[in-house]
Parts: sequence; structure tokens; C-alpha cells
Amino acid sequence: MTAIDIVLPRLRQEEGFRATLYVDTEGHKTIGYGLNIDAGISQRVAAAALQAQLEELQEALAKYPWYAPLDPVRQSVLLDIAFNNGLAGLLHFPHMLAALSRQDWASAATECHVENPELAGRYQKLAQLLLIGGVT
Repeated sequence: MTAIDIVLPRLRQEEGFRATLYVDTEGHKTIGYGLNIDAGISQRVAAAALQAQLEELQEALAKYPWYAPLDPVRQSVLLDIAFNNGLAGLLHFPHMLAALSRQDWASAATECHVENPELAGRYQKLAQLLLIGGVT
């Protein structure tokens, strides 16, 4: 057993979990189990959070019948959109999801667009991935 194994449950109890931003006793913006937002986070912490968010999204997406049959490249596009817009945002692409269910890759790619010009390039790349899928 390591020191981390010993301290982790203790800190979880002492700090308590808060899903939303709060100000701690020292006046620092804080979230989760005492994570001081004011101090910033390391790339390692950010990468771990990103990984955890994607795993949670993947679990949520796995419940939809149109997700599992897709190849990993097309699944990655749906994860990207869900990460960017939230799961509810992804569900606002019903024509794209219906096309994916039919394996109509061209229609799915056409339906993968946003009105936001700042994201147009990103979604154009995602549309291309929907079109070609796991083909290399």
C-alpha cells in the first residue's frame, strides 16, 4: 500500500466533493475535492480530467443503439461533438445520427455542420472522418 492509497480516502472525506465552483476558507475558487482553480492546473491533471470526461461520455453514448455499430473513427467524431456541445448538443444532430444508423456516410457527413464560423473548420474535419471512417 502506498501513501497515496492511504491518504486518498481520507482527503475525499475531509475535503468533500463539490461539483460546482465554490470559494474555500482561504478565498480561493475551488471545485471537486478541494482543487484550487486559482492556482491553475498542470497538463497532467488536465489530461486526466479530459480522459475521465471522454470515458463518461463513451459510457453514455454506448446506451444508444446507433453508437456501438460504428467503427472507432466514427465513434470518435461523436465523442468530439458530445465533448464540445454536451450529450444534449450531440442529440441536436438527429439527421446525422439517423444517417449514421443507416450507414449513409455521405449524408452523415453533410449533416455534420455548425452555424458557428469559429467551429466550421473543426466540423469540416469531423465530417470528413464520418465520410471515410476507419478506412486508411
